[in-house]
Amino acid sequence: MKRLGGRRVRWVCGLTALALAFMSLIASSVQADYDKQKVAKMTEKMKTRCVGRFLIDLPADAQVTMRYGALGGFDIFTSNAESAEEFAERLRLKELEIAGAVNEDGQPSLEASKEITVGAGSGKTFAYNRERTKILGDDGFFYSENLQFLSMLRFPGVSVTGKIEWVAPRYIDGLTRILSRIRPLAGEEIPSESGFCLGHVILQDPYEHDNVESVVMFAGIPGHPDVNIALSSMSGTSPAPGLLARHERAVDRAPVFMRLAFSHLRQHVRMINGLPGEELVLRAREPNFTTGYSFQWEMAGNQDDVYAPRLKLELESGVNPVSGGKPVQSTLTEEAMFELWESIVNSIRPRPVGPVADAKPDRPVVALGTSALAGETCPQTGWWRCGDGGNGISVLGGQHQFLKQGQTMPQALLLPEQTMWQRLRGVQPSYESANSTLWALVDKRNSERKTEPPGLERALAASESGNVQAGAAAGAGPFNQADMAIGSVAKTGWACPASGWWRCEDSQALDGTRWFAAGALLPAATFRALPRRNGVAHSELIHRRSAWQLVRKADSASAS
Repeated sequence: MKRLGGRRVRWVCGLTALALAFMSLIASSVQADYDKQKVAKMTEKMKTRCVGRFLIDLPADAQVTMRYGALGGFDIFTSNAESAEEFAERLRLKELEIAGAVNEDGQPSLEASKEITVGAGSGKTFAYNRERTKILGDDGFFYSENLQFLSMLRFPGVSVTGKIEWVAPRYIDGLTRILSRIRPLAGEEIPSESGFCLGHVILQDPYEHDNVESVVMFAGIPGHPDVNIALSSMSGTSPAPGLLARHERAVDRAPVFMRLAFSHLRQHVRMINGLPGEELVLRAREPNFTTGYSFQWEMAGNQDDVYAPRLKLELESGVNPVSGGKPVQSTLTEEAMFELWESIVNSIRPRPVGPVADAKPDRPVVALGTSALAGETCPQTGWWRCGDGGNGISVLGGQHQFLKQGQTMPQALLLPEQTMWQRLRGVQPSYESANSTLWALVDKRNSERKTEPPGLERALAASESGNVQAGAAAGAGPFNQADMAIGSVAKTGWACPASGWWRCEDSQALDGTRWFAAGALLPAATFRALPRRNGVAHSELIHRRSAWQLVRKADSASAS
């Protein structure tokens, strides 16, 4: 009887297990069909998104964000969730913060602030927090100086913030030109022009990207918090092993128990819309008895081609929405995940564009008060005030200098007061500041001042040589323009051999440093008459022959 009872128990247990397995199979099949229907409804209406230079279709109700935008080392963030008032307040507070800070030398941190206008957008840029690094080179130690650069732009409905933490001053002008190529996108607009989509804006070609562009799109599916979608586009990355090769190395290094937790559902080369890539699909059984899925497709790309970046699409399920939390059970079955994956991965394609306009990038409108550092490209023709000098220290060429758009902003040569011994020897000391000279735009006139200070002897054109005193050989001189070098000396009455700035050799003269055009007859120096015996000075001026020394030759950007 006992043996018979034992058999019955085993039969009942077996039948129960078989029934449960059958019911589980039916339930899984029903769940799979239900999830596939959900995915079919989810993907019934798709919306095209522009990510970098590519397009991808996602479920219309997917929650999409763009992050980690970078162009030529310039990090750019965009937002349409900020009002114009909130942007203005954020800009004001940031400007106060920078203006109140000091750099490592104990000097004011803010070095340059510019108001810029780009189309319908306006804002400011800031160069600040100069830092100095000691570097060992072939010829010994030298210092490298870098700045932080911040830009804040507001377009109707869109805020754009760009920053770079460590940049040499000479590159700041290039970053400003990148800003000039920004165009905001209207709603879900898919632009037709060539360029790089970055959230709510596009960087229009051509611009100085240096083959470095990157952006990452993240998307979530409402009702499925464990499902994540990510598409990354990164150009300029160094060559590296492909997706499958990296995975194979990881598997070889993993312990046996981890290998058993993963099942390879797909692992092969796959081309999508002409884009060569590799596909890897895994099922993961976690220690907490949950199951998740990982779908990946990656194109290796070309390091020197922004149109062939490293492109990677990822779809994961079973991810705990709480950061650091344990894995959770996938809310979609394996069959449904494959359906969702295929509907998305097959939509990746290059964005079709029209021909790139063969035009130079538009430059931002430059306002009075705009600052520029030595080494940058001059953004506006006009008169610029030098920030160096003062307190008895003059600037070679004058505190105000005429500079033309496109030329390099000069580093000021500073001239301290001469000592008595230096005056006797006829030596003028000079030096340059360790920091880049800061220039401010004070006048937008597009031509140089031609009037001389009252009373100074005027330089005559060669056609006026008949007015020169007898004995002054018109056009005389032992050298021509090709022979001229900085420091060369020419005398009154000679034809000026080179356009540029000439300093009167007589330190008592009122002339100082003056600009003369090549071919003009160099004038006499101007002096104030000696005082009378009672100490009252004469009001009249006197002129006498002198010599002039070339201190800076005019180039094509500064000559009138």
